[in-house]
Amino acid sequence: MFDPHCAGRRRVLASIGGLAAAAFAPPALALPGNSRTTPPGERLESLAQLPPAPPALRRALEPLRGKAVLVNFWATWCEPCRTEMPALVSLAESQPGLALVTVAVADRADEVRRFFDEHLVDPVLVNDPEQVVSRAWDVRYLPTTVLLDTAHQPLLRARGELDWHHDSVRERIRSAAAARPART
Repeated sequence: MFDPHCAGRRRVLASIGGLAAAAFAPPALALPGNSRTTPPGERLESLAQLPPAPPALRRALEPLRGKAVLVNFWATWCEPCRTEMPALVSLAESQPGLALVTVAVADRADEVRRFFDEHLVDPVLVNDPEQVVSRAWDVRYLPTTVLLDTAHQPLLRARGELDWHHDSVRERIRSAAAARPART
């Protein structure tokens, strides 16, 4: 039998419990570096190594040997991904020696092509409908972007949307890509 008084008390107690949990939740539960006070460039975390690139990504990287590469994991159904894509393209175009490879995660090829056509951009594309590449590199958030040096070894990673136009981000990308000499 439904008792409206008990139901009302339960709702109030649940609301109070939810507010208390939110107030005391540790900041570590948030996406790493997602603080409003953290300069965007500091959200790029250092990355020492990754597993070898799966074949589809290796094929896309091979012609870019000698260039630093931003590998962006994204999807057309991910609004933050769609928002940051033009800035990533602009960054890669404005930096000599920097290329952009996009990995379309669990997305339809026709939707991806339509998005690029609508935005008049044509980055290197790796379709990853079965998430082979994203799983190999343990990508759990979209968007995720990895900066590789000129020998395609990992340098930095950004998880979540980032302001790629911000001076601190651009400077961090420039200095990281220039700091490590190319390995053969």
